[in-house]
Amino acid sequence: MASSRPNIVFMLLDNVGYGDPGCYGGGITRMAPTPRVDGLAAQGLRLTNFNVEAECTPTRAALLTGRMPIRTGCDRVRFGEKNGLAPWEYTLAQLLADVGYDTAIYGKWHLGNVPERHPTAMGFGEWYGIQDSTDPVFDHFNVGKGIRKRSTQIWEGTAGEPAVPVGEYTPEARRLIDAEVTDRACRFIADHAGGDRPFFLYVPFTMIHHPSLPHPDFAGRSGNGDFADSMMEVDHYSGRIIDAVDAAGIGGDTIVVWASDNGPPSHGTLGPQGDPGPFRGCLGTALEGQLRVPCVIRWPGHIEPGRVSDDIVSVLDFYVTFANLTGGRVPTDRAIDSLDIGPLLDGSGPSPREHLIAFVRDTLAAVKWHQYKLHLVEFTTEPGRRYKLELEFPQLYNVAADPKEQWDILGTNLWIAEVAQEIAADFFSTMVEFPNVPAGADAPPGVEPVAT
Repeated sequence: MASSRPNIVFMLLDNVGYGDPGCYGGGITRMAPTPRVDGLAAQGLRLTNFNVEAECTPTRAALLTGRMPIRTGCDRVRFGEKNGLAPWEYTLAQLLADVGYDTAIYGKWHLGNVPERHPTAMGFGEWYGIQDSTDPVFDHFNVGKGIRKRSTQIWEGTAGEPAVPVGEYTPEARRLIDAEVTDRACRFIADHAGGDRPFFLYVPFTMIHHPSLPHPDFAGRSGNGDFADSMMEVDHYSGRIIDAVDAAGIGGDTIVVWASDNGPPSHGTLGPQGDPGPFRGCLGTALEGQLRVPCVIRWPGHIEPGRVSDDIVSVLDFYVTFANLTGGRVPTDRAIDSLDIGPLLDGSGPSPREHLIAFVRDTLAAVKWHQYKLHLVEFTTEPGRRYKLELEFPQLYNVAADPKEQWDILGTNLWIAEVAQEIAADFFSTMVEFPNVPAGADAPPGVEPVAT
């Protein structure tokens, strides 16, 4: 297979914090060693300034569209309504399928709860997993006498046919689902390796999202509770997928990415959860402990082993990067916020990203420029509670010198605030030419709901 058409295996973890894997300072220090992820980092590139969105749905939408979630109607997790990506969006899976890739997703979708927004209607040839979050598993613990619990399903489907439920997502199923996801991913790799068509395999594990209920084979293994057991479990599954790539003899033709979708949650309903490492903040905020998460990328022969980069990278950036590596077409009829990090991957140059904009739902919360970060609104959390703090004045931090964002330096650096505000103004100006897709709508206002 030509190196210009690599296979892509993208493993996305749910709510793993910066400080959880061993290669980011966690692992054995949390009594949850992660030798397989650590080994993957040693074989490739470890990003220390990789940034995601404030919740599960926004991050996944950003990855698959290269567009800020505020543009796609996916700025938050929504309940009880038609949600997720509009059929008009042109997903990374569609982009790759259009240039000859076989595509599959095994795991958590969280980008649509109706058939026309399921993954098999949006570019994926195969799907097995859950439609939304793991949260409904809690319903099985909290049902009162005479109260009927919600039934949350595991789904399976192929392109061209409606997906169907194949089992209830119960606490027992929660313990088993990622083993099944891994089995299917490994089979897909074996079946598609060395064929005439490259493949895109997206593996959004349900772990480590609470409740962290480990598989029976891993329960008690860490000696440090369910979360540590589950971290060891998903490290094992990640290793199995890596091994499947290598056993098929396609390591040099395959980009493997391992990343998280969010920082850790603000509460541990069933015990301790993830760790933000040296940063402050958690899921649902614009603090570094939420924005920065682990991301390692391996591509033998293209990415030098053992590299570490602190360049700013966004989850948005995989869209254009993969399009350029594969000959895919990036749409021009909509705003695309993704940048090409190809030079960063092969070592020929830095990341082109000098800034990023952090929304929490539909609120612009912060602007990050080089090592500086301007907070316009602060979202902060205590266990089980979230606060939106209206700031009398913006707050400016040097996150390289002050990773916990505690020392406001605005007073002596007003010019940096002006730069950040210009960045925000430029972003909002693009919404005039390219209006946002309202949540639940099938296309932007005045546009036919068909991708072009």
